[in-house]
Amino acid sequence: MRREWRERLTLTILLLGLAGLIWYAMQMVRGLEDPSALPYPLSYSRHPNGARGLAKLFQRNGYQVRSLRRPFRHIPSDADMLVLFPASIVVLFNLRDYWGDEDLQALQRWVESGGVLVVLGNDGRLEPPLQPNFDPPAPPFQMTASTRFRASPLLIPRWMEGISTLEMGERGTRLKPHDTRWVPLMGDARGVAAALHYRGEGIILECADRDWLTNAHLQKGDNGAFILAFTRWRLPNGGVIYFDDAGQGDLAYEARRQGFWDYAPVALKVAFAHLMVLTVLVMYSVGRRFGLPRPARPRTPTLGEYIDALAGFYASAHAAQPALEIVIEDIRRRLCKRLGLPAGATLLQVLEALSPDSALYRALRDIHHALQQPSLTESDALRLLQSLERALEA
Repeated sequence: MRREWRERLTLTILLLGLAGLIWYAMQMVRGLEDPSALPYPLSYSRHPNGARGLAKLFQRNGYQVRSLRRPFRHIPSDADMLVLFPASIVVLFNLRDYWGDEDLQALQRWVESGGVLVVLGNDGRLEPPLQPNFDPPAPPFQMTASTRFRASPLLIPRWMEGISTLEMGERGTRLKPHDTRWVPLMGDARGVAAALHYRGEGIILECADRDWLTNAHLQKGDNGAFILAFTRWRLPNGGVIYFDDAGQGDLAYEARRQGFWDYAPVALKVAFAHLMVLTVLVMYSVGRRFGLPRPARPRTPTLGEYIDALAGFYASAHAAQPALEIVIEDIRRRLCKRLGLPAGATLLQVLEALSPDSALYRALRDIHHALQQPSLTESDALRLLQSLERALEA
């Protein structure tokens, strides 16, 4: 019963280990996916919801495009323009401690000192005056637009010449003014869809839709031409444009120790994990099947056990006297060794070497007399041997 319990426990542990290995392998396989195919508006994502097309558009027109993977308080000093796609709900819940008042103040100072900020949709990390004003309030986590609508120019500055239509996603909301330095640019019958907001020496481009500059919609209408014209107007001599990839969870963690496993390929990590599991299983199997046997400690049976065994054997054959002679012969040899007598000394010689007043002498004397009686019974033989055992233990 005990062995069956141990086998069940071993089988359970092995099954749990196998399930854990399968789960780990699945996680590693997910990590092997091409990060440029992620469905987020990352600057390098080729997915329809990505923003690689926008980054390529800037690069082809002489601008440097870089990825910002840190909070707003770490905006690089060479940044001329920052593009913000709304942070996903996963980022806001898991990385909410990475953005705070310090980041908002740093971003506001950067804009007021001459930075160009592009805010696409409702970003949950921002607050007024950086966050656009929506009428009615924009839903914070609306993933997809219900329909599409076309926005036309409400004001045609020189840099917008030739721009006639922007195709945006309908999210049931439009922009409303901040202050006197707020300029509407594009809209429809329901209201303003794109506007400028001047802050200090900088400027903010506000948009009611979040995905009109993603790969799937960049070439629709005059979307690409509009954002390029705006960039050329603000950065006529080129510059460095940063995409807020940290807002999509592509965050570079601070004070992180770099080691071998930080640079090792994921495939190597998977292979190492499999090798470790295989090693553990092989060691367990070898230890169970081919391990060296542990030597048993030698155990000398007590005289009582020896007597009981012989008594049971000779009792079945009705031979009490031969059994007693065999037991006494073994005891005689032990006493000869203890008393320093020759191994061939007789029982009488052993008696002469003992003190007549000792219990051992009396027990051996009674046994010697019993051996001379052919009518010795089993009960008498057991009684004599038990008294001898007590004398030997005394």
